[in-house]
Amino acid sequence: EEKAMLLEYLELCTVHEFEKADAILERVLESQVARLNHYVGQHNHVLCLERNNGIPHADIEFNLDYKKHKEVLRSVQKYCSSNRMPYYNYEIRTTKQDDAILSCCQGRDAMWIDFQAKADVAKEFFHDMESILKPFGFRKHWAKGTSNTDPTYLVQQFPRVAEFIKLMKSFDPMGKFRNTQLEAWFEVMDGLVTKAEEEEAAKNIQEEKKED
Repeated sequence: EEKAMLLEYLELCTVHEFEKADAILERVLESQVARLNHYVGQHNHVLCLERNNGIPHADIEFNLDYKKHKEVLRSVQKYCSSNRMPYYNYEIRTTKQDDAILSCCQGRDAMWIDFQAKADVAKEFFHDMESILKPFGFRKHWAKGTSNTDPTYLVQQFPRVAEFIKLMKSFDPMGKFRNTQLEAWFEVMDGLVTKAEEEEAAKNIQEEKKED
């Protein structure tokens, strides 16, 4: 029943019948709240059920420095106050920093914001979200929406990329453990690292000439 109501909600939004759509969404939320005390099970199973009710959608998840969370949330709220969100919810979570080389949480406590949208409106909406959050230096969940973003920008947000490339070349020089998508990212990373090394070498040469 909830899935049917949510599908109706999305259809009404498509034709800009927002008042009727919001009334249906209120019914969905009332139904969900009424059942919350009856859940027994793993939290991720519960969240998956409640978050989208099996409705196909695209999503994109941003990782940002937790220290900037107030400014980030104010920016998102400002957008929401003047724009209709294309889906009925978005998710916010936090995680502690870690030291994994290409982890979004590498070196900083983080907050995450996951936005969803139906496929026909996802591209424009996700572009809006990226434009809003880019000044805060977002990193991307590697499995969510990376195709929407300039790969050069994404790679530049990870300070240990050069270390990762060195390890990749050492342990997998022939690329046997890379698929097509990973190979594309590897090429971008390798190109950026090579360019940075060449620029640093040229800078050092110029410095040596000045000293002479």
